[in-house]
Amino acid sequence: MRYRKEIDGLRTIAVLPVILFHAGILGFGGGYVGVDIFFVISGHLITSIILEEQNQGRFSIINFYERRARRILPALIWVLMLTSIASFALMSPGELEDYSNSLISVVTFSSNIFFYLQSGYFSMASDEKPLLHTWSLAVEEQYYIVFPVLISSLWFMGKKKLTILIAAAALISLSFAQYLADTGRANFNFYLIFSRGWELLFGSLIALLSLPEKDIKNRWREILGFTGLALIVYAIVFFDQSTPFPSVYGLIPVLGTCLVIIAANATSLVGRFLSHKFLVYIGLLSYSLYLWHQPILAFIRLKTIGEPSTLVLFAAILATFIAAYISYIFIEKPLKNKQRFPRRFIFQSSLIAIIAATSVGFAGSLSGGFPSRFDQHINLESIQSSQLREKCHTKGLDYLKPEKACRYFGHDVEWATFGDSHMVETTLALANILEPSGQGVLHLSFSGCPPALYFDTGKLGCSDWINESLEYLKNEQSIKKVLVGFRYSSFLFGGQTNDYPNLPNETPTMEYTELAKKDGKVANPREVYWDSLSAIIEQLLSAGKQVYLLYPIPELPAHINKLATPFSIFNKEPLVNLQETTSHNYYSERNAYILEKLDSLPQHANLIAIKPFDALCSSNHCPAAIDGQALYFDDNHLSLIGAKRLLEMSSIIRQ
Repeated sequence: MRYRKEIDGLRTIAVLPVILFHAGILGFGGGYVGVDIFFVISGHLITSIILEEQNQGRFSIINFYERRARRILPALIWVLMLTSIASFALMSPGELEDYSNSLISVVTFSSNIFFYLQSGYFSMASDEKPLLHTWSLAVEEQYYIVFPVLISSLWFMGKKKLTILIAAAALISLSFAQYLADTGRANFNFYLIFSRGWELLFGSLIALLSLPEKDIKNRWREILGFTGLALIVYAIVFFDQSTPFPSVYGLIPVLGTCLVIIAANATSLVGRFLSHKFLVYIGLLSYSLYLWHQPILAFIRLKTIGEPSTLVLFAAILATFIAAYISYIFIEKPLKNKQRFPRRFIFQSSLIAIIAATSVGFAGSLSGGFPSRFDQHINLESIQSSQLREKCHTKGLDYLKPEKACRYFGHDVEWATFGDSHMVETTLALANILEPSGQGVLHLSFSGCPPALYFDTGKLGCSDWINESLEYLKNEQSIKKVLVGFRYSSFLFGGQTNDYPNLPNETPTMEYTELAKKDGKVANPREVYWDSLSAIIEQLLSAGKQVYLLYPIPELPAHINKLATPFSIFNKEPLVNLQETTSHNYYSERNAYILEKLDSLPQHANLIAIKPFDALCSSNHCPAAIDGQALYFDDNHLSLIGAKRLLEMSSIIRQ
């Protein structure tokens, strides 16, 4: 197959935005589409090779997998080995256990499934996962397992029918991706091959439909090439984490990549640009660059409270290039030499390395992350969320209806909780306290859902759930007491961990209902939020309910595991003083808006304020742990111990 320098240049256009996006550099909010560019390139090149060899009657599955093994495994295994050593030295037991499980998934090419079952790709937790990026390798490998077998098995059909079949598969996959985007199944959509396959298949299609160079006039070659590059740049610059993806939005970078591959050649302007030696060389490094950037950035974030400085991030990018260069020169490039490293060596050494990595992964997983590496400043068992979280905490369009929501323990269900995820552990703690008296609790919580009475957040199902739950609580005569709480300031201003110790100041994203409009206009979004919350409280009070209003829970500067874990196995002290973690000044400034609003509510005999700062903190600081017991299970949610302490110190049951 003829070597095309412009495709290596296109790899540079793919990998640099991915790195800059993960580094959090402004202007690259859609940098993640670089992965989609890689998918199209991979689909095109693999199909082109298979077609050429099929036409010559020399296609071999074993030769195909040998090429893939030489290309993918040596550099990957090298990165996994060094990353595993760093993880052992730096990670907390819980983090190392999770890393060990991810390691197993990587070497079995199922990491996309593993990360699908965990937190979302754009979540803060994902930024600290060294192997998160391997999900795309898993998708490609799953494609490589199926596609060559499919092509060789169906070759008898002829190229035309085969093209129609692949086009149909691509359209089905794209339609499925759009359906998942429309129904809020973001994780499934992002990670799994069923909704990603169309991007690889589009690359395969342009290989199947490829025209001889002479059939594309120079004028059209320039137009198509520039259009394709413009579409890619548009997606990189104007897409962000809120863009439904993959979906029809994905057609912009995917079709752009297809146009560049089709039109760019040695004579076109776009082709000459992409063939510049600088871009070509970075393209040659692109695989190693991709492998190294996420572990380096993840380890930096693991040991940094708040977002790393711009200087540190650029240093990380430089380190990525150095590591990639070493990997390419000493690992990737030599192992492509078939004379020096024959097929048998590649397969045997790869198998040994995979078995070794799997063994390391199982050791880390079964040991619970080797907890004996560190002095335990916190009892790890105390970092506990509700065991009923998955069952009773709802989200999405198929949310639990209020009448089907969980009811805890007692037969006399006079209590209800109502809010977002901050209510989950609080509900269970309340139920445990009430159980001896025979009282029960109705659990109503929706993931990441603010009090969206007069607005819509774009979070599917949230507004409907708020309205239905409120109506149910008002009309259900057996419910006498309602504990209401949300993570107010996170929605109003953004999460704290990225900016700490500075204060975030993001603008809330919402759409307004007609109820929020006055004279055809809407107020400031934060005022609409407050109007919604105060209306919920007022309506519950008017319905005769006793309302316990949970004030903002003090947030930690980072995940409790990070705060409690020493910098490395060579240190003994945690990163911060666990008894003086969040200052009163930070709490007050962070929550100034909502605290002022909550304090301004009219006094009412049935309105009782629950103030976590007063219950959990001293006059100057809030602890992350007390007497070795963690009060949180992440950076903002109370653990079961913390929730129980909050309720007991607030004397909520005696009200």
